Amino acid sequence: MSFRGKNAVVTGGAGGIGLQVSKQLLAAGAAKVAIIDLQDNLEEFVKLRAAHPTQSVMIIKMDVANKKGVEATYEEIAKTFGNIDIVVNVAGIFNDKDVQRTLLVNLGGIINSTLSALPYMGKDNGGKGGIVVNMSSVVGLDPMFIIPVYGATKAGIINFTRCLANEKYYQRSGIKFVTVCPGATMTDMFTNFTEKIIFPETSDETYRILDRLNKQSAADVSRCILNVLEKDKNGAVYVIEGKRVYPLEIKPQWTGKEQAL
Repeated sequence: MSFRGKNAVVTGGAGGIGLQVSKQLLAAGAAKVAIIDLQDNLEEFVKLRAAHPTQSVMIIKMDVANKKGVEATYEEIAKTFGNIDIVVNVAGIFNDKDVQRTLLVNLGGIINSTLSALPYMGKDNGGKGGIVVNMSSVVGLDPMFIIPVYGATKAGIINFTRCLANEKYYQRSGIKFVTVCPGATMTDMFTNFTEKIIFPETSDETYRILDRLNKQSAADVSRCILNVLEKDKNGAVYVIEGKRVYPLEIKPQWTGKEQAL
């Protein structure tokens, strides 16, 4: 995939990995980038527009957990942009103590954004097709006992995205779906980390685990996400660790499943 002239949407684009993805897309020649986030980051948005005066940067303040709000946001983006080629869903939180909010933002937000984008991307609806990249985590692949709620949402993202990558659906819509699973990344997630875990008695062990993690930067992860977009492989699941991208081979476990219709 070439990014030049493409229109993209990034959720969670006000900071961290999402902001870095937005910067990388614009630097690679994307014509229009829409950032959806509940948070404000006016200083960075001003810099972004100043650095790319001939490209369009659209900022929409919206909670991805708000289904109707996200649907209205995509309608607004489609009217402004004309078409959508790329969606990168990054928005997420960490607070295992707030189970409902974590579920609604991390898993619900990915689902809301993805499904809201489809009517404007699918060839079966007059779109041009495109690609949706959903950000999960390595803890969605391998359980980490200190963050069970967060991990559950990330596991759900992988399954949701792989379901949509069905070849028959791709033949009809022309939309590809990819999952990325970053390892430990230096973002706001680590701020007051032990105050947001559900088992406070594990705090000491949590600190030991966090200290041992090989952390990467948000910019490292964003560069890998653009590399994944360039690979353009429907249904792929990638681990991003140590500034590199590793494709996963996930083998079927349910042998009794009938052949797809």
